[in-house]
Amino acid sequence: MKHFMKGLLAASAIPLIFLAGCSSAPKKGQTVTSPDGKRIFIPQESISFDRHAPPKVVPYVYNAWVTAADNLRRVRDYEVFLEKNGVGSIIPSFELVRTARDWQKCGRSQYMVPNRELWANQIPTLRVFKYLVAANILSDFEVTSVYRDLPLNQCAGGASSSRHLYNSAIDFRIGPEFPKPEDYAYVENTKFRLCQFWAQHGQSLNMGLGLYASGQIHIDTQGYRTWGPDHSRNSSMCTY
Repeated sequence: MKHFMKGLLAASAIPLIFLAGCSSAPKKGQTVTSPDGKRIFIPQESISFDRHAPPKVVPYVYNAWVTAADNLRRVRDYEVFLEKNGVGSIIPSFELVRTARDWQKCGRSQYMVPNRELWANQIPTLRVFKYLVAANILSDFEVTSVYRDLPLNQCAGGASSSRHLYNSAIDFRIGPEFPKPEDYAYVENTKFRLCQFWAQHGQSLNMGLGLYASGQIHIDTQGYRTWGPDHSRNSSMCTY
């Protein structure tokens, strides 16, 4: 795994590795065939994969949380650990310690630093995320949920074996929270490229990829699988 990701992340190799084994990039208005022979239609809108995300702004509520109790020290310790393992600064800390979108309804904290014994679980998933960002598969994104404790996961409707409980999963959204019509083609084509990556490299990375009706996307490295809105493989756009 280590040598695989090291090779993937070499700057000069990224374009070649991603394109190896693929046909040319899909054209607008084109129906293409996914690696398993399924047909996928690419919308006609013009899409730019060089889209630049707006600068991320640290939320006021995070600044208030991080200065309370012992939170700042715990965040700094977590950041140092990730840096030492080559996966620091991929996702800003105020996103990496987000819990679940239903935190307020559940009466839990919006931010949590996982227990130290769970820190290493996130390293393989962050390595995958690092490649996706470096290869420009992901550019305009926002991480919405990472670690959840048991009470929050139960309240938020998470599976009893959710990878979020073990700090080995990342949920994120592509584009703005409230997309405009011109955003949809970019979002769908980014999902298509994620499916390409999962089909080519997912098995060797033990990668799970879930695409929900809400627009949320889940990745982890706890099993090679994919699912869609009904939580089954059959509804994933990666198997069409």
